[in-house]
Amino acid sequence: MDDRGGSFVAVRRISQQDLNRGHSTSSAEVVAGSAAWLGKGLSCVCVQSREGDARPSFDLTPVQEECLQRLQNRIEVVYDSSSPEHQEALRALWDAAFPGEELCGLVSEQWKAMGWQGKDPSTDFRFSSISFILLMDFLSLLCDTRSFQDLLLKQDGDRAMWEYPFAVAGVNITFMLIQMLDLEAVKPQTMLGATFLKFLAENESAFDLLYCITFKLMDHQWLTMRASYMDFNAVMKATRRQLETELLQEGIKRLEDLPSYNLLKRY
Repeated sequence: MDDRGGSFVAVRRISQQDLNRGHSTSSAEVVAGSAAWLGKGLSCVCVQSREGDARPSFDLTPVQEECLQRLQNRIEVVYDSSSPEHQEALRALWDAAFPGEELCGLVSEQWKAMGWQGKDPSTDFRFSSISFILLMDFLSLLCDTRSFQDLLLKQDGDRAMWEYPFAVAGVNITFMLIQMLDLEAVKPQTMLGATFLKFLAENESAFDLLYCITFKLMDHQWLTMRASYMDFNAVMKATRRQLETELLQEGIKRLEDLPSYNLLKRY
């Protein structure tokens, strides 16, 4: 795929003042890419292996195996719109994103302000095999509330008029990490996957933390490259390359040692 091509949706940057005035995203403020950004059209920076390539396999310690299985169980959970727990998680996401603004319903045009493709986020989830963990990833970002709001409202740096939607970026990042770290395999077949499992064995929230780091890194790359919506795929590729480099650096004993960890705005 061409670096400047994109299967995603772009939105015009909306200020906090717009939201306070009850701004709603109109059709003139959404630009569709060449294909749907969910399902098979999801933009993911995936390395295609050649047929016949030998892939190493790494043995796991019992602790690593148990931690991987628990994470895989999370990945396999499908969002259930009839589940009170899942509904509550979705409401919690809205309350965190737009505190003080009442949500009219779990199906509402209001969700488009967050960058969802339609008025029902659960419909978007059904196009993806990462459904519920994606929602949990968004909520994990709330541990760093300031970064969450900066990313959602695009408050850092000199922004483009047409920005990546928050929800679209979250989908791409979750999908990219699962693929990059080989998390659906019985055991890792890449050095990146094996390295991550060492972090996971030490910290069961390692995936959530890495998600937060990656989201901030992606936004940093976006600003550094002075990107606009047609550059989304190129930014994702640059983000993946940087993350792979940092994870394999000597002396990285935990995720907090990654240079990109410093991008998080913790109090």
